Amino acid sequence: MFNLSKSLGDISFQRIKGTLFNFACRSAGIFAKFLLIVYISKNMSLEDLGLYNIIAVTVAWSVYVVGFEFYAYSLRHIVGETTTVISSHVFNQVIFHMAGYSVLFVLSPVLVAFDFVPLALLPYFVLITVFDQLSQECFRICVALERSQFANFIHFIKSGLWVYPLLLLPYFFNQDISVHLILSAWLAGTIVAFGIGALKLARLNVLNFRGVRMDFGWIKQGAVVAFPFFIISISQLTMDFSDRYLIDFFLTKTDVGIYSFYYGIANVPITLITSVLVSQYYPRIINIYKFPTPEKERKRVARKFMVQCLGLAVVTSGASFILIQFLLKFIGRQQLLDNIDLFYLMLVQVMLFAIQVVIQTVLYARHEDKYLLYSALAAAVMNIVINLLLVPAIGVNGAAIATILSMALMLVARLYKLRSMKNTNEKYGAV
Repeated sequence: MFNLSKSLGDISFQRIKGTLFNFACRSAGIFAKFLLIVYISKNMSLEDLGLYNIIAVTVAWSVYVVGFEFYAYSLRHIVGETTTVISSHVFNQVIFHMAGYSVLFVLSPVLVAFDFVPLALLPYFVLITVFDQLSQECFRICVALERSQFANFIHFIKSGLWVYPLLLLPYFFNQDISVHLILSAWLAGTIVAFGIGALKLARLNVLNFRGVRMDFGWIKQGAVVAFPFFIISISQLTMDFSDRYLIDFFLTKTDVGIYSFYYGIANVPITLITSVLVSQYYPRIINIYKFPTPEKERKRVARKFMVQCLGLAVVTSGASFILIQFLLKFIGRQQLLDNIDLFYLMLVQVMLFAIQVVIQTVLYARHEDKYLLYSALAAAVMNIVINLLLVPAIGVNGAAIATILSMALMLVARLYKLRSMKNTNEKYGAV
C-alpha cells in the first residue's frame, strides 16, 4: 500500500535543491525576456519588436553555424573522463571554433547586403554572436561535468540578468530604451557570462593546456560526427525561426512583432523544459547508454524524464493560458488581441516538444544520428513548404500551423524508430 508519509519523508531539500536552483535561474532569465518583450510591445512599437526579434533570430542561427554543433561530438568524450583528457578535448574544440569565428567575420557583411541586419547594428551582431557562443560552450562543458547549477547560472547571466538593469533606466535615469541600447546590454551580458564561465572551468583545471597539442585527427573526426547534428539543429531552427523571415517577406515587420510577442510567451514552457530538465537528464541518459546498464533502468530513467517534461509543459502552458488575457489588457494593443488564436496554436507546439525532446535524447544516446538527421531534414522541408503556402493565404496563423504539422511529422517518425529498435543491455560507446 502506498505510504504517503514515508514518500514525503524520503524527499529532502538536499536532494531537490539543485533542481530548484536551476528552475530559479531559468525562471528568472525567462521572466527577464518576458519583461523585455512586454516593455517593447507597450512602450516602443511592434515594429521595433519585430526588428529586435529578427536580429535575435539571426544571432541564434549564427551561433549554431559558428559552433557547428561540435559539442555533440566532444560531449560524449568529456562525460566521465579525467581533467587531463577533458583539457585536451577543450583545447582542440577551441581551435575548431576559431575557424568558425573567422568565417563569421568574413561573411557577416552578407547579412547587411540581404537586409537581415542593419549596417549600424552589425558590430553588435558579430560580438554578441561570438561571446554568446563562447558562453554557451562554457555552459555545455559545465553540464557535461555535472555542474548543472553553475551552468544555469552562466545561462542566466547571458540570457536574462542584463535585462533587469536595462529596464530600470527609464524609471531611475529617464533614459529612453532603443534597439541599440538593448543590444549593448545583451553584449555586456554575454561577455560577463563567458568571463565567469571561463574562470570556473580554469578552477576545475579543465583549461590547463600545458603540454596539450593540437590533434587534427580528433578535430576532423569531430567535424564529421558533428555534421549530422549541425544539420539537425539547422533543421530545427528552420522550424522555429524561418517563419519570422517569411512573415517579414510576405507581410510586415509589425506582423513579425505580433508573431514574436506570442512566440516569446508560448516558448516559456519549452525553454524551461530544455534548461531545467534536459540539462539534468542529458548527461544521465548518455551515461546509461554509454556503459552497460540494465534495460529496465534505462526505461525507468526515460519514463521519469518524459513524465517530468509533460508535467512541466502542462503546468506552465495552463498558467500561460489563464494569464494571457490579463497581459493583453495591460499592454493595450488591439493588434495583439485580434491575433489571440495564434497563441493557442503555439501551445500545441509545447506538448509536441515535451514528448519529442525525450525521444530525441534517447535516440542520440543510442547513436541513431542518421535517423535524427533524416527526420529533422524532412520536417524542415515540410515546414518551409507549408509556410510558403499558408503565410500568404491566412497570415501569421499559417506559420504556427506549419510548425505544428512539421513537429508532428518529426515526432511520429522518431517514435516509430525508437519503438522498432531492439532493447539490449549493451553499451554504445563514445563515438
